Amino acid sequence: MKTKKTIFLLSAAVVALSTACMNPPPRSGNHMVTDQQIIPEESERLQALLDAGKAFSLIVTVPAADNILSNSVTIGVLKLDSGSAPADLLLDILLKEKGDAVAVVGKSDAVTAATIKAVFRQLGDNTTTTTILFAGKPKYVKELKEAAEKAEASFEGVVFPDEKEKAEESAEAKAEENAEGTVEENPEENAEEKVGA
Repeated sequence: MKTKKTIFLLSAAVVALSTACMNPPPRSGNHMVTDQQIIPEESERLQALLDAGKAFSLIVTVPAADNILSNSVTIGVLKLDSGSAPADLLLDILLKEKGDAVAVVGKSDAVTAATIKAVFRQLGDNTTTTTILFAGKPKYVKELKEAAEKAEASFEGVVFPDEKEKAEESAEAKAEENAEGTVEENPEENAEEKVGA
């Protein structure tokens, strides 16, 4: 009996958590209406799209939680094609708009990509002339290109690394430079070490 009660409470918590993560902002026509400003992570991605020469007339923001567990639940729900407010809005735009590009941004590339993939699956046999624009990590750009090809949808992705990735790449580059510099500075010592070993 205790096990059933625990499972029920856990299930209720997961449903409540996923509902809270996916609470939709109010909509007006094809545009999301929200009292929140675009957050820095979203504006950086929009700027990356503009810097890459990608023009868009619509923006769909995909909310995400600040923790991995909540985002994982959201991604799981999207994989089941259960939908979300941003996915429903994006699908409406793809089916109704003609030829415009829509930028889809959010602070979590994983949640944003899962949202776009869900929409590609829901398109079915419908065709669209609207292009989806996404700026994010290379992994997600590649996955979304593949999903778009399967759905025969128009997609353009721009690689946008986050600051942590930039710092890691910079550190790796410096480490390689230092390693190369050490070998080049003392080639005779390195040769003697190899001969002696």
